[in-house]
Amino acid sequence: MLAGKIRGPWIWFGIIILLLLASCAYYEPGTGPGSSIAAHKHNVIRKSYSRPPLTRYELEELIELTVYTGQPEYYGDVLFAQHNGSRKFKPVVFSHQLHRQRFSCSLCHTELEFSFTRGETGVTRDDYLNGRYCGACHDGTTAFATESACDRCHRDIDPERQDYPPLAANLIKAGLPATTYGDRIDWNAAVAAGAIHPLKELPDYPAGPGMPLPRHLQDEPLYWTTAAPHIVVRFPHNEHLNWLDCSNCHPDLFSIKQTGTVAFDKQSNLYGEYCGVCHMTVAFPMDGCNRCHPTVKNYAGKKL
Repeated sequence: MLAGKIRGPWIWFGIIILLLLASCAYYEPGTGPGSSIAAHKHNVIRKSYSRPPLTRYELEELIELTVYTGQPEYYGDVLFAQHNGSRKFKPVVFSHQLHRQRFSCSLCHTELEFSFTRGETGVTRDDYLNGRYCGACHDGTTAFATESACDRCHRDIDPERQDYPPLAANLIKAGLPATTYGDRIDWNAAVAAGAIHPLKELPDYPAGPGMPLPRHLQDEPLYWTTAAPHIVVRFPHNEHLNWLDCSNCHPDLFSIKQTGTVAFDKQSNLYGEYCGVCHMTVAFPMDGCNRCHPTVKNYAGKKL
């Protein structure tokens, strides 16, 4: 009689364990019931990583240390303190926001050969006066001429502080689709709505035919697992090609081989590698979590 009383609860416990194991065996991380990508299970790529995932506390601390917290009008601004021998020029302020409403990233970073790394291109006055780099557009026709409007770029400011009138202030008020992070603009939504039409080439710098995007990458985004269980990454190639060329990412930032970039994890991104090359400086920063992780809410600050 006593054995029967004991056996009853254990039978139910065993059934529950078997159901849980069956559930875990069927669903890959991030594709179980309630996941927004359950319907795309056949496209979820299982990826390996070289480091374990961050704890929630570690992730919050790292996000607090690294993501942009300044005014949205300044997000994406790059300041260059220039020196030319014994002459010191006023720092240059470059607003990505103002430029990306008219031009794609690849136009400057591929066709005009600007490096993604600040200071690495080595632009000189002779370069842009001869139509290279900034001078390709700033010729007095496409945009203001460099030789006659020096103070439009060179400003009397402290390069270490945001103490200048924001160049993109008017753009913020232009009614573009909004977000709650970075520069507060959803640039892909702006392209999709026809609010902006960024150029990918200039008449004097024809880009020529690029590598076509394979059909299976056109149809829907890629999804792959992360080091954290039940969290996946959503990556739409089409949205990135609104702005970039394949060569901007492959092979220097990412291996072209599927799942080949094993060091690619959250820590690396937040420190400005891989996706972080753009998404910690110009593209939306990584507190806009839901843009890439469909089952995760956007980061809203540490819970006190």
